[in-house]
Amino acid sequence: MKKVLLIAAIFLGIILPSQAQMMQEKFGADYSFIGKGDNNNGNDISFEKYDFRFSIHKNLKTPGRRIFHTFNYAGVNIDYGSAPLLETDLKNFHTISYTFGYARPLKKGWFLTAYIKPNISSNFESSVGFDELNLFGMALFSKPINEKKNLILNLGAIYSNTIGVNAPIPIAGLVWKPDQKWTLNIGFPMFDVKYKASDKTEIGANLFISGENFSLTDDLVYNNQTSPIDNVSIMNIGGGLFLNQKITKKLSLNVNSGYTFHRKFEFKDGSDKVTDFDLDNNLFIKAGIKLSI
Repeated sequence: MKKVLLIAAIFLGIILPSQAQMMQEKFGADYSFIGKGDNNNGNDISFEKYDFRFSIHKNLKTPGRRIFHTFNYAGVNIDYGSAPLLETDLKNFHTISYTFGYARPLKKGWFLTAYIKPNISSNFESSVGFDELNLFGMALFSKPINEKKNLILNLGAIYSNTIGVNAPIPIAGLVWKPDQKWTLNIGFPMFDVKYKASDKTEIGANLFISGENFSLTDDLVYNNQTSPIDNVSIMNIGGGLFLNQKITKKLSLNVNSGYTFHRKFEFKDGSDKVTDFDLDNNLFIKAGIKLSI
């Protein structure tokens, strides 16, 4: 049960920022890097990721209702200090995804944002079957609960076939804007504080999550043992500072940097762990650009 709650909290940390981003973003590109550790026992592993997104937004005839389509490609490169004994490439992975989103106002001040996101994440070393397809879905309901204190409540549920739970998981969060410059976003373990230094500059501190789950197009046998592996799971959690800087009215630069405090890298057979790497904590940096609608 604790593992399920942690997974739900991690997805909450990912969803609430990306939900607002998806509703405003037309194009986005990011580069992320997490550094190596110091030991030489196969645990000095670094990660880098390139992410490119393009969205199409459309207002429907009914006032307040919108749909959007997002097409996404991401590439992840893994640099092993000591390469695992596998007869294939486990250094380069790719994710191709499509998101369909829908937003509309509801009664009594509630607002609904929902999307469904099928994707394929793999090393693409051979042909990809239908069973490689991952599915992620979310429904989020938002409502101002105290207009004087600018409190907004977020409630909803998520579903993903990659987290080992065959049912929707509830999520919750609270956004507080005490004045025009400060914004506090809470949703364990997500936490960020934003300060609007000027009309073009926003700074703050936050927790960040960088997680991946990659399918292997062929089951592999690890270190000549009998246990095959069919997916690779990565999770990095940390904290740091961020800067959002507007370059023009619609173009902005985003930089997030800090240090990890939890890292996990596993070879798995289905949901069963075959082996894992005890990674040292290290520097995290993410930089990107965004073009808004």
